[in-house]
Amino acid sequence: MENVLGAVIAQARKARKMTQTQVAAAFGISRPAVGQWESGETSPGTDRLGALAELLQIDLSAAMRGDMVLLGEQPEVPAASRPANARIRNSDPAPDTAALKGPRNVPVYGTGSGGPGGDFRFNGQTIDHAPRPPGIESRRDVYVVYVVGDSVSPKYEDGDPVYVDPHRRPQPRDYVVVELHPNEHGEPGDAFVKRLVKRTPTKLIVEQHTPAKEIVFEEVDVLRVHRVIPYPELIGI
Repeated sequence: MENVLGAVIAQARKARKMTQTQVAAAFGISRPAVGQWESGETSPGTDRLGALAELLQIDLSAAMRGDMVLLGEQPEVPAASRPANARIRNSDPAPDTAALKGPRNVPVYGTGSGGPGGDFRFNGQTIDHAPRPPGIESRRDVYVVYVVGDSVSPKYEDGDPVYVDPHRRPQPRDYVVVELHPNEHGEPGDAFVKRLVKRTPTKLIVEQHTPAKEIVFEEVDVLRVHRVIPYPELIGI
């Protein structure tokens, strides 16, 4: 689904006569990150989808199906260069992106500085509540944490919220939150957001992107591993 959405983003950006640099500036990210959206390597994330649809003035629900439906006044595009799957509507109202959010009842767990090598530590507090997207409407115990650092960039940037499912068993290539047992009783252990490579009876192997490397944890040191919910699943596609 990321591939078809990426193609729509690229088509709409060109139709609006915008550059990747202009889109990147609107979100405070790098130009290559926008290129990765368009190529399907990464996705904008649920928190950016509504703003991206507004910036490009596209029908978001159609974009998620791989159709580019431009809203508002459309610049002239030669018929020979217009994508075959583009449908242009000039008078329809903008989509209600609030419908993708749902009630604000997903707890956001606070984090603090990690120990040596750790991304962060859970501080045991609920600091906010995030919207519940339709894809997880009835899912129990889902929570949100904010990414700390750039180790999984550009998939998730520093400060990005990620929704986490503590019940669905992660599979290789899933992004995960790994929490280790604490070194001292009563203190939280180091926690990480990484991508799962492999899990054996004795070892948990994950990877990060920046810098690219694999990290091996001994299973005896691992308290819990929870799966990060990918954005298509969040919005129910």
